[in-house]
Amino acid sequence: MALLIHRFFALADQVVENVKNGSIRKFVVMAGCDGRQPSRSYYTDFASSLPNDTIILTAGCAKYRYNKLNLGDINGIPRVLDAGQCNDSYSLAVIALKLKEIFELNDINELPISYNIAWYEQKAVIVLLALLHLGVKNIKLGPTLPAFITPDVANFLIETFKISTISDIATDIKNFG
Repeated sequence: MALLIHRFFALADQVVENVKNGSIRKFVVMAGCDGRQPSRSYYTDFASSLPNDTIILTAGCAKYRYNKLNLGDINGIPRVLDAGQCNDSYSLAVIALKLKEIFELNDINELPISYNIAWYEQKAVIVLLALLHLGVKNIKLGPTLPAFITPDVANFLIETFKISTISDIATDIKNFG
């Protein structure tokens, strides 16, 4: 955790300046776990399709789908900032809360951050619960959903937190703004 937070705060002034001048338009949290099957290429394709003014904040095994891509940087800021494994996702929450403070926002959902969480293993539950506890809305989950999501639980998550599933790359890129 400390490494990403230290690295992010070392770049904080640059990040804020690049957000203010429009060089960084969006952050996408791509955390969670993804399988090794070749058919599960959604996150590789999604990362490579993101606009060049987007920074990926990542934690978990899903990153192995796209951290080998040459996504470059934005004015010296790497386009992929890696917090580590799923249990390091707390760093991503700290960064979001710090950005909320820096930009003097009232709600974490006002940040230019979208959440595209890979779902494969049960430990991703804690990542989702932490985001829900922070009040984060409009989270996308995929490529499969957790087995424990019954119709009642799904309805609650949809109505309360506006959670939805991923779809195809073009639609999701458009919806992430």
